[in-house]
Amino acid sequence: MSWKKQKYSGLVMEKSLSLGWQGAARRSFAAIVTVGVFVGQVQAVEEAPKAKPSTRITAEDFGALPFLTSPVISPDGHRAAARVYVNDELRLIILNLDEMRSEFGAIPIPDKRDLRWYRWAGNDRLLLGVGQSATIEGGFPVYVTRLLMIDFKTMHTQFVGQRREGMMGDDVIYVAPDGSSILLNMQDSAVDYPSVWRVDLNTLKMKRVVPSRDYVWDWYADSAGVVRAGIGQLGKRWWLLYRGGPEDDFKKIVHHTSDDEEKGNIEKFVPTDGSDSGFVVTNSKTSRFALYKYDFKTDTIGEAIYENPKVDIDDLVQSERGDIVGVRYTDDRSRVEWFDPEFKAWQAKIDRSLPNHTNRIVSINADQSRIIVYSRSAADPGRYFFFEPAKNVIRLIAEPYDRVDAAGLSDMESTSYRARDGLEIPAYLTLPRGLDPKNLPLVVMPHGGPFARDEWGYDVWVQFLANRGYVVLQPNFRGSTGYGKEYVDKGAGQWGRRMQDDIDDGAKWLIDRGVVDAKRVCIMGASFGGYAAMWASVRNPEIYRCAISLAGVSDVSALLKYDRSSLSPTRYYREWREKVQGEEEFDLASISPLQAVDRVAIPLLIAHGTRDERVPPSQSTKFHDLLTKANKPHEFVLYEGEGHGFDKPADNIDFLKRVEGFLRTYNPPNDALAHAP
Repeated sequence: MSWKKQKYSGLVMEKSLSLGWQGAARRSFAAIVTVGVFVGQVQAVEEAPKAKPSTRITAEDFGALPFLTSPVISPDGHRAAARVYVNDELRLIILNLDEMRSEFGAIPIPDKRDLRWYRWAGNDRLLLGVGQSATIEGGFPVYVTRLLMIDFKTMHTQFVGQRREGMMGDDVIYVAPDGSSILLNMQDSAVDYPSVWRVDLNTLKMKRVVPSRDYVWDWYADSAGVVRAGIGQLGKRWWLLYRGGPEDDFKKIVHHTSDDEEKGNIEKFVPTDGSDSGFVVTNSKTSRFALYKYDFKTDTIGEAIYENPKVDIDDLVQSERGDIVGVRYTDDRSRVEWFDPEFKAWQAKIDRSLPNHTNRIVSINADQSRIIVYSRSAADPGRYFFFEPAKNVIRLIAEPYDRVDAAGLSDMESTSYRARDGLEIPAYLTLPRGLDPKNLPLVVMPHGGPFARDEWGYDVWVQFLANRGYVVLQPNFRGSTGYGKEYVDKGAGQWGRRMQDDIDDGAKWLIDRGVVDAKRVCIMGASFGGYAAMWASVRNPEIYRCAISLAGVSDVSALLKYDRSSLSPTRYYREWREKVQGEEEFDLASISPLQAVDRVAIPLLIAHGTRDERVPPSQSTKFHDLLTKANKPHEFVLYEGEGHGFDKPADNIDFLKRVEGFLRTYNPPNDALAHAP
């Protein structure tokens, strides 16, 4: 293996000149495909100068799925587990970071289940959370999760848990530092509340350490592996159970209702080993989620560790020992606030070496000697780097979207506009490169969730459309998360109502500025964004020429019955139904496209995966059937075996081509107008 070294902004940049991954088939594991990595001069780390006009990128290159994503480093730092795609199938790969090669071949996901998460348990075992749809008595559809373990010494994949379990089976709340045992929060059956079990990973023997309690779903352990707290919830009431140590009984410390504005929402408790003091993530103080000290015995929220004046914190960054070393938050883009001065210094070094990018530390080994960094921008799909602080060296591991030419990508602008009632709506605006920003066609792209948000960064759909000459607007309409409780609450009961107004008002804002041609506006989205597109075809056809939905919701009531958490992040789970429906007597059929097919007035493109576990494909197939009977113009496609998105490049490419053809017909870009008869 040959390396090229060059001093660059304080770090030594190392790049492999001829690096591939190879491996042999092992037992039941598939053989690995050779995967290339980025090859080039060190200066290529900097943002490339933008050529004009924009380079056209094919749907095949845009639609090629990233060959490697989500690397997680082992405790000793010698390996990393990552997702890869082999012959259109999602696999796991184990990368040897010392030799930059693969080990063990490409590992298939058993039974074609969804891969929800993975983490190391020691240096030779990997835990996998997987899920799939199932039915319980009466044929009611549910989502079932299970825990698997891959042992790389024996090359066996094993199920971890009981022979008979309920829906919830992969909630690992603690992993021993040496990987010898875990704490697993798991249901005995579909009708039971979960218990906490200690599992010996050497023998897979289990011992129940905390029995189930009525209405308690979430349990929390400290850094020593002692279960210290649990949260119960019944209707709008919720409470905290707490104990000071393993021999103590749990006592009800907190008892509140979700209407208790003084307490707000408590998202996460972090107990501290050997102490009644710990930490809490809550929005009770400022209406924005922040990190505070917390006294478990007295239910007292103490001084702030970190509060952001404008936005919520997104999550905590914890070391392998469980120490909180920083928090992540997103204002106009993703950022991190490090509490540990060492991490702060490392981040500064990385940012100097990879300028004009968002550089995120995504995985750290146990002694913090090896770090994986993901560096990206809106006009750069990103690269994974391997950083060794003590050596002052950063190595390029992989460029996941290596087929995308940066010369064809457009910058993304953080902006905002006022909705009709005066509310300021944060948004992201992408203008096609090389075109005068006047009277251009627009695609409004509302995000999924809806209690989620868009962020600044590379987005395949956005860049594909901008590369084809479209303006793209991504509104963070009311109800979007990240901007505090008050902003989320403004979306309560506003599905298809003021949330839809916010989306429409973004289009009107760009039209009034002269950026967009009022006669060339389309709406496109996935999940809730797909719902918004379907609903726009009914509610506001005077604004839009066409609508595109992937995995969209056509029947709101049916979705809530299927799984009310499927579109909602954990921190807003308790109020999910209330936030959607609003007033209890409100008729959800009145905001459901399925019940308003006769009012559809623009062409639609509707797509859905047959294995979608979040939004059942029936949400689209039923809508398609009624549109067909009503003779409404639309295109419809089912993608066999796909879930709530695309895992197969061929399907991803096919969808992009369908979108391009659909838009050229119903919302033509400037080049199509120029050649029109």
